[in-house]
Amino acid sequence: MKFHLLILLVTMLSLNNDALPQETKPLTVIVFGDSITEGNMLPADQRSQRWVTLVEKEAQGRLQMVNEGKGGRPTDSVNEFKAMLARHPHADMLVIALGTNDSRNIKEDCVPAAVKNIRSMLDLARTAYGKIPVLLVGPPNIRKDALGPSKPIADQRDAKLRELGAAFETLAKQTGGGFMSLYGVVPEASLAKDGVHPDAAGNEAIAKAMLPKLLAAGK
Repeated sequence: MKFHLLILLVTMLSLNNDALPQETKPLTVIVFGDSITEGNMLPADQRSQRWVTLVEKEAQGRLQMVNEGKGGRPTDSVNEFKAMLARHPHADMLVIALGTNDSRNIKEDCVPAAVKNIRSMLDLARTAYGKIPVLLVGPPNIRKDALGPSKPIADQRDAKLRELGAAFETLAKQTGGGFMSLYGVVPEASLAKDGVHPDAAGNEAIAKAMLPKLLAAGK
């Protein structure tokens, strides 16, 4: 009798353990972007406030963010994207956040060329990673009165940012991916330094907007 009771107790404990929630492995999210992703324009003592870093912190173990940002990167960086894929053979989600540097080209070929480049990246990503969630990010707003060398074309550059965002949204729909616009997300006060690179508060605003979108895409 005691032996049978022992077997019953072990079985019940086993069933209870099976019912316990298992520890969830964080999703690996690669963010391929420019200096706004890299966060290299923040003071050294504020690098922990980069929006990519803040998203990982606020995700509380659900997302493992891989910061593949690089200052000055335009969409015409397909070869760099290929190199990134070689460095990271595994990903659960991909974010492409480009366009700010492209907006300095105010000619008609700016947007079509950018779309072509992003489409090439998407094709490469599908080959490398299969069907994982992909989020295209429309470039954030600028502060025209604080711009440096591109201040004379501030209005045209701002218009290109809007056009790029709209084109990326269309591309996302065509390719079955997600889209997130950052235009209007960064407060003007956070762009006082050079009109383009958000300060710590601006990075926090981006992180706050991006986090729910990434968590939803990862479900």
